[in-house]
Amino acid sequence: MLQGYQVKQLIEQRYPELTDKIYPSFSTTVEDISIIYFISTATGGYVGQDTLEIRCIHPDYDTAESYKKKMIDIFSTEKENKAVVLPDIAFTGAVSGGGAMFNDTYQTWELTTFFVLKTKERN
Repeated sequence: MLQGYQVKQLIEQRYPELTDKIYPSFSTTVEDISIIYFISTATGGYVGQDTLEIRCIHPDYDTAESYKKKMIDIFSTEKENKAVVLPDIAFTGAVSGGGAMFNDTYQTWELTTFFVLKTKERN
């Protein structure tokens, strides 16, 4: 089962500029990029399946879109046909949906991407 600290750690390793800009569930930051994540576990065990939802939130659509593409580069492994290997878990992933919404209250764009991840615990 993928855990939040692993998502945060993986994103920060690939994109250090996102350090302290990745949050579980929600963010109150509206003037800079925020990366929000939710994890749902469909099946557990030695080999499991998780759904990862990532929202890229920013006032500028193009900035949010560029970070959305960066998240796809991390969590969608279809192009390279390789697993992402972390110290205690490995996974393969694919994009399974998403969308865009303008939040009029905060004047920000929220670009959402859903990933289906096949996970394997490493001992």
